[in-house]
Amino acid sequence: MNKQFQHGFTLLEMAIVLVILAALLSYTFMPLRAQLETANIKEARGKLVEVEQALYGFAIANGRLPCPTLPGQGGLSQPQPPGAACSSSIGFVPSVSLGLKGEINCDGLLLDPWGRPYRYSVTDSDADGDGNDDFVVSNQLRDANVGITNATPDLRICHNLDAACTGGTAAADIIADNVVAVIFSMGTNSRGNSATENENAGEGGTLASSCGLSAYPIGNDRFYYAAQRREIAGDEFDDNLIWISPSILYGKLLQAGQIP
Repeated sequence: MNKQFQHGFTLLEMAIVLVILAALLSYTFMPLRAQLETANIKEARGKLVEVEQALYGFAIANGRLPCPTLPGQGGLSQPQPPGAACSSSIGFVPSVSLGLKGEINCDGLLLDPWGRPYRYSVTDSDADGDGNDDFVVSNQLRDANVGITNATPDLRICHNLDAACTGGTAAADIIADNVVAVIFSMGTNSRGNSATENENAGEGGTLASSCGLSAYPIGNDRFYYAAQRREIAGDEFDDNLIWISPSILYGKLLQAGQIP
């Protein structure tokens, strides 16, 4: 046999084969990753709707909305028992108080498909000026029904976070005003990738974990951002956000006989 055909693959030939295999595998795995991300988004949006419905049910049963829960509070709406302003109006979904199923972490927080807790903020408005938060204290919803259209909006949802949203009333930037509550998942990217993601949960510093997990970024104002998903470098956005309209909330409470 001719000796020139008795050698094995050279390192260069093996490297070329590995590069080709890697390229083929990447084309296989990319659709799988996309399918997984689509499934996670669908699951998160479904859970947000479930939380929304649970909040309506809680309001009908208790005459108020629950306060957010915080790390280490066992998924309970704070304060317990009700009757005072929330210890914080910005926090996490009180899954135990709402009776929701799902994976929770050691801080007692309900987790989204990416392993991050679902966020929940509720208005701390006091439209009638009696010193009680209108939507989280029992028997205050009737008072809020009189003053919800006050001159200073409460929670606001915008599609452009600029001076018109945070300091003005430009209709082109505002999606919803006088919002009662906001529920959202921070998606894949969490925060730090763009100002819009940081606006939803990030510009207010952090909350410490009660069980040694990384601290949670937290918002500190009444402005929230909603937009279509985008993957522009430095301006990513993949939060999934919904909110509770006062009109829909009052409609459900009227149907249930909670308010006249």
